[in-house]
Amino acid sequence: MDAPSPFSLPVLPYLRLRVTLRAEEPAELPPYQGSLLRGAFGHALRRLVCVAGPRQPCATCRLRRGCHYTRLFETFIEGPPPPFLRGLDTAPRPYVFEPDVTHLGRGAPRYAPGDPLGFDLLLFGQATELAGWVLLAVERMATAGLGARRARFALDRVEAGAVVLCEAGRWTGRDVPPPSLPSRTVPPGERVTLRLQTPLRLQKHGGLATGFSVRDLAFPMLRRVLELATFHGTGPAPDWTLRPLLEHAGTVRAVATELRWFDWERYSNRQERTMNFGGLLGRVELEGDLAPLAALLRTAEIVHVGKGATFGLGKVELE
Repeated sequence: MDAPSPFSLPVLPYLRLRVTLRAEEPAELPPYQGSLLRGAFGHALRRLVCVAGPRQPCATCRLRRGCHYTRLFETFIEGPPPPFLRGLDTAPRPYVFEPDVTHLGRGAPRYAPGDPLGFDLLLFGQATELAGWVLLAVERMATAGLGARRARFALDRVEAGAVVLCEAGRWTGRDVPPPSLPSRTVPPGERVTLRLQTPLRLQKHGGLATGFSVRDLAFPMLRRVLELATFHGTGPAPDWTLRPLLEHAGTVRAVATELRWFDWERYSNRQERTMNFGGLLGRVELEGDLAPLAALLRTAEIVHVGKGATFGLGKVELE
């Protein structure tokens, strides 16, 4: 049985959508597709739901409070934020794209007509209620084309757990109830391995961390979960008393690390320039009383951690 935790995480509904597209013409995409998918999704979603037109800035739109696009993609903070979050310009976006990482660090993959392109799309909190709109935007983004040459894809299959929502491009009309975070189970014993599967970008002293303690890692994990629950949760306001859990995290040791820095670049259409998105990859072994951290570690596996989480960076996995 898990030991009692000195801190209770908020309950946060989430939905994992496993999406398969199929190429309709030859395509060449970036080795890491998370940023590409996130950007194409945003454009498709705005074209789908915006009634004010492309020249209307979202920040001054009179309809933004009821708009699905601003609820998902341009997440403005409406009203005063909690004291701990003062200074934030926008709330975290309530989704994560998890692309295939097979080609990370390799050449750009090519797709022939009929080849599959798979990724997971996770929705958090109130965003789970917009799953239908999200999937319609995914379908539209595939049809509009992906990559520099706008190669056309078709939506082939969507699964949510054991439920098939779309098969061979045809919608089944089935619904799936979202599960909730957190899950408390961790592997038995006092030692686990935490794998960094996509680049982890943690801010430290005004720059990016090239190493971290368990407490250094626990703080951005906690902040990410609490921000999602604050702005997108469906339950009561979360407890921002962080010190008890952070103090406990300070007693857990990182006893072995095999980390390396990985650099990759992406082109930002918004900033019209190439940007470097390097981060840490590898593994770290944690040793100590892990039970109080069980819920946080398992939740971080789902929501990701650090900068760039929405397009799949900071994906961690416990062994």
